[in-house]
Amino acid sequence: MANQKMMDPKFSFPFKPYAIQENFMKQLYYTIENNKLGIFESPTGTGKSLSICCGAIQWLKDNEQRNLENLEKNIESLKLELNNNSSANDWLEEEYEKIKKSQELVAMQAKVHKIKERIEQFNDMKVRVSKLNSSVINKNMDNYYNRTDKYKKGLDKENILEEKKTEDDDLILEECEVQEDDTEQESEDEAVENKEDVTKIFIGSRTHSQLSQFVGEIKRTVFKDNMRVVTLASRQHYCINSDVAKLKNVNLINERCLDLQKSKSKSTAVDSDGRATKKSKTKTCSACPYYNQNNISKLKEKILVDIMDMEDLVKSGKELKACPYYASRAAMDDAEVVLMSHAGVASSGARAGISLNLNNNILILDEAHGLPTALENANSAPLSERDLSSVKTCLQFYINKYSSRLSSKNLLLLNQMSFVVGKLLGLLKSNNTNKDIQEEKSIYTVEDFVVKAEIDHMNFRPIVEFCRKSRLAPKLHSFSMRYSQEALEEEIEKSNSNKKSSFKTFLENMKKDRDLKSCKQTVEDSGINRDNKKEKKDIKLDNENPQRINTMETSAGTGLYKIMEFLELLCDRSDNGRVLAQTGPLHSGQLKYLLLNPTEHFADVIKQCRSVILAGGTMEPIGEFLQLLTGSCNHNDRVNVVKCEHVVPKDNVLGICVSKGPSNVNLNFGYENRMSKNLLAEVGHILRNICNLVPGGVVCFLPSYTYEETVYENLKATGVLESISKKKSVFREPKSAADVDQVLNKYAKAVENKQGCSTGALMLSVVGGKLSEGLNFSDDLGRCVIVVGMPYPNIKSPELKEKMKYLDRMVSPNAGHIYYENLCMKAVNQCIGRAVRHINDYACVLLLDERYSRPQTVSALPSFVQRSLITDSAFGSTISNVAKFFARQKQKSFNESDNKCNK
Repeated sequence: MANQKMMDPKFSFPFKPYAIQENFMKQLYYTIENNKLGIFESPTGTGKSLSICCGAIQWLKDNEQRNLENLEKNIESLKLELNNNSSANDWLEEEYEKIKKSQELVAMQAKVHKIKERIEQFNDMKVRVSKLNSSVINKNMDNYYNRTDKYKKGLDKENILEEKKTEDDDLILEECEVQEDDTEQESEDEAVENKEDVTKIFIGSRTHSQLSQFVGEIKRTVFKDNMRVVTLASRQHYCINSDVAKLKNVNLINERCLDLQKSKSKSTAVDSDGRATKKSKTKTCSACPYYNQNNISKLKEKILVDIMDMEDLVKSGKELKACPYYASRAAMDDAEVVLMSHAGVASSGARAGISLNLNNNILILDEAHGLPTALENANSAPLSERDLSSVKTCLQFYINKYSSRLSSKNLLLLNQMSFVVGKLLGLLKSNNTNKDIQEEKSIYTVEDFVVKAEIDHMNFRPIVEFCRKSRLAPKLHSFSMRYSQEALEEEIEKSNSNKKSSFKTFLENMKKDRDLKSCKQTVEDSGINRDNKKEKKDIKLDNENPQRINTMETSAGTGLYKIMEFLELLCDRSDNGRVLAQTGPLHSGQLKYLLLNPTEHFADVIKQCRSVILAGGTMEPIGEFLQLLTGSCNHNDRVNVVKCEHVVPKDNVLGICVSKGPSNVNLNFGYENRMSKNLLAEVGHILRNICNLVPGGVVCFLPSYTYEETVYENLKATGVLESISKKKSVFREPKSAADVDQVLNKYAKAVENKQGCSTGALMLSVVGGKLSEGLNFSDDLGRCVIVVGMPYPNIKSPELKEKMKYLDRMVSPNAGHIYYENLCMKAVNQCIGRAVRHINDYACVLLLDERYSRPQTVSALPSFVQRSLITDSAFGSTISNVAKFFARQKQKSFNESDNKCNK
């Protein structure tokens, strides 16, 4: 930082920024300007998202203005040089210099023209979108859908005979499709490469709701009327065609979408209003009525002019009868700010899938504490025994049925895939014939695994490429949906009677593991249309015959995608990769590729970008992020580490490490001790005392769902729960994500409605659960946060042991232990961050475990907690400090309200 000048830009903030917000924006501006990498820690509730938007967009606008001014200045300078008579002795050299400068002049003038033209186009776009918004776009959608439905029904009646004649043609693999697809893809890639993009800021976050928050923050800035912003998401989130969206699986949705595009030219056209117009007869169904270039172009312009989040974009897509997915992809080329999830950046395949061009652009990843996990998940491939069984069975019947209609090359590759799947399945099934067998986990290097599975002589890459280019997965999915299991039994009997018994055994085992309800759910999840007359003949889910269903426990198409991903990872034979093989009772086996070091997969991103910023509320400990950015834990000169204090005053936060309970029992919730009656009793006494003392809401985080259940049952059995309920309503974190909002609403109402003896509510939550990240317990919702024990992951886990062993060997002798400690403290810090959300908020944080008082643990806590932290506290002094803390806050509130009244 000493060698480079610190910029002093003027920031346009919606209000007067706090000092830490001003510093955050300056450091962000400086980091981007000097092509640096950054690790930014700004506690939750300090306006981090708004600071990111204002700081980064200010640099973008300043950079554009500087570039334009520099170009114009250089153009004038070149013109003067060309007009001046040269004193060169050699006329040939003089002419050469003139030609060279003329070429430079033309290039610069072209750049200036493009910049000004882009501004003019954007202004014209605003006018068109304004007219579009003011026009009547909310037409009668019911009439549209009725017209479309009538058309579809009529088309189905006309083509029912043709379908019967050629119903299997769409399932046969065609080699000619591969070359056509390659040519199209190459031309698309060339178009992307040849396109000169504007400088972009890519902002990534963990969830789509967090991306919507960025949209809201950008709308608050002065840039809102002159900023081109687009939010990227998958077809699974953006598809508004109900026939496609019902497939649920993202890979099947992608394939079906591409199918409809291809069938458009030979089956159905769509007019400018999105109305389906019959051109000729079809075999399957019409093209997507929302894939209309004219309407998509209108939606694209609307995206660029009107800053919209995902919900707004989908709504506008329905109004304009235009595909939000393709409109957002089209808008990305002209956008200045692109919002996307971490998953879109985490793997090279995901980046290529959305044509993400990071070259010389800025990447800002918010909520970056979860980035290492996102990278590992994006480059892992869990594969269950059920996936393998489903694909093996379906693939076998597919080959038997169509072998005479397949080319020899396709048949060979299909048999190779079937062989590989069979070997992987055999590895899991070899030891699980006994239902009482204990679960076992083994870790292999990639080389050892392929030898163990007896597939070391196979070349997986051409097999995977064949599956992708021939689009085998959606064809297998359609095949499994089209034929009932009974029909498959007949096929296997005709083709190979020796295989019939094994298939029946498979069916019997599948039937034992499911009931009628799960069958219904499977059919719904597979996207089967019960209204289709043909499928009704093959699928019967009534009480009379529940066994006949048109799908297996796992879709063959979905399973094949997982197998392809697993084999692709095996192709690399990376030293950083391991394979976990889990065997156990019938159908419980699993294979999983493990990425031990995500740094090498993030290196390409670092190399391409002008600047990469990792931002989060809690980035401690930062060693892991330094290694991710630089490949080592050393503080590289290119990395700018910025730690911001919290906006709340020191007196508004009280942190206490509680080492002894009310009965003077040492609080150590290690795995061996946590179930003891003494410790469970201490937890009950602590919760009862705290609930009697703390006003508003108390959120208690426990290490696991199992331990939460144990604590709750103990509170109930000892009468503590009844005692607490007299003061505070007690709620528990639900295991189902669908129930979270309902429980939170009830909790908030209980905190708000303080009547009589009621002083609020107690929420029992789980570290790493649904309430530990991304939710705010501001003000009275979270006046006290309690963390019981230290949530260390299972040290006996084979995955964790292998990761720690790898770090000890590759990084340093103690790197594995540091990583283990970091996993625990990152989870704790996320829990702590749920409270204290703004400058006037206040809360106390109680850490119940004597191990929290260790110096290395204290240093890993958030800085705003460390400022007032009391370590190694007995429960008596804890209660005294908590009482004084809330008494001060009550007096402060009284004084503030009194001052307002006097004014």
